[in-house]
Amino acid sequence: MDSKQIINYRQMAWLIASLLTGGGLVSIQHDLVRVARMDAWFTYIIPTFYAAMIAFAFYKLAQRFPGKNIFEINKIIMGKGIGLLFNLILIFHFWLLLIRDVRSFCKFMGTILLPTTPEEVVLFILVLLIMYFGRTSIEVIARVNDIFFPNFALTILLLPLMLTNELDKSLIEPILAADSINVLYGNMLSLGWYGDIFIAGAFLHTISQIKQVRSAIRHGAILSSLFLGIFLLMEVLVFGPVITGNLIYPSYNLVQQIHISDFLDRMDLLILSIWAPILFCKDILIYLALLTGIASFVKQRDYSTINTPVGFFVLLTSLLAFKNTTEVFSFGNYSSSVIVLSYQPLMLLLLLALGRRFPIPRTSQNSPSPSPANQGNGGSDPPDKTGAPDGNHQAPKQGNRSSTSSKGSHSPSYHRWSRVSNILLLISLVSVGIGLWGSEYYATIGIGCGFVYGLAMILAVISSYMELVQARQQRT
Repeated sequence: MDSKQIINYRQMAWLIASLLTGGGLVSIQHDLVRVARMDAWFTYIIPTFYAAMIAFAFYKLAQRFPGKNIFEINKIIMGKGIGLLFNLILIFHFWLLLIRDVRSFCKFMGTILLPTTPEEVVLFILVLLIMYFGRTSIEVIARVNDIFFPNFALTILLLPLMLTNELDKSLIEPILAADSINVLYGNMLSLGWYGDIFIAGAFLHTISQIKQVRSAIRHGAILSSLFLGIFLLMEVLVFGPVITGNLIYPSYNLVQQIHISDFLDRMDLLILSIWAPILFCKDILIYLALLTGIASFVKQRDYSTINTPVGFFVLLTSLLAFKNTTEVFSFGNYSSSVIVLSYQPLMLLLLLALGRRFPIPRTSQNSPSPSPANQGNGGSDPPDKTGAPDGNHQAPKQGNRSSTSSKGSHSPSYHRWSRVSNILLLISLVSVGIGLWGSEYYATIGIGCGFVYGLAMILAVISSYMELVQARQQRT
């Protein structure tokens, strides 16, 4: 089972994007608007930097421990005792994320589509779906996500066009005129949801090339920030900050405003059929990470034997954890940041500092996955030709020559696009800061900084994708 778990750079990036956008569309957006008002669409820039730092830390860990996931790396670096404690913290956090998301989705379905259906029935069906995919590997959910995510991205990119007759630009003016402290608070709230990206650590061993770890996570996070920002901008442009802050599910109410001629007035049902699989993919990904963490206690990655008991445990705890919708929203939106900041930065710093004792193995310069994993990659990156058997002395020499030439031809491009992505993200952050400072004196400063922010985020998505493509072509 484990020898066939391998996904490519695009699949990982899209899984990260589904992971971050899945929860952000359902639960937190109305709270962000309540806090940051009409400037709520600027509340994803600091979480994007946080996700980039996590991506860098995971890249460094994968470089020193190729073919290992975060649970195995904890044991190696921290030792059995402290490593076990860290793994328990991660498992507990993943469990909290899972019960939060499955209960939130059930509340959403009960409110919008199935008001007369008992919530327990919806939850039971959802958990059965998660348990079904729990018998498989990340490869399967990555392929499912490949089917639906392009349609999901297309619907978001077409939102401004489909809502053209509903937009009112006066509802977001003056831009960046809100209190800077409130914008910072909004960023802190959304940072809690971006902490979900730590789930990618459970699948570090599935990436075929090490540099793709950082590039894939960065691209997925930047893409998510762009999509969620578009949603918040459209919500404020259509409803205004007051109405958006009082809606339970402003994203769904937004798509209900789409009317294409007189015969397509229920586009919300069509769009919901595209959104729902993205939410399912997120829950399944968290569940697989939870199973991987529990299976690490017995030093194996085959979690099929624990799938059923863990699934029913999630079902029971999800039912008992929350009494009503208010508790679900309060826990997900206001406790996530506290939980994330209470352990993730410290854990990453300790892993990076103590991990320096371990040298970077030469095998990690080519691929973190052993050759059996490449035999069943199922549409992912092609296996590395340098991984020849020990008895064949000619193939490694050829691989070294190709690696050298590949490094010489692609390394400058990779680092160039990486620097461009970093500069664009920095421009986005600086534009928000300048806008919050200068819009008090001149409204045009806020308008200009808002335009620069949006343009920089769009270009950052493109540059991070080019960085990812260059990382795929590298062997170092």
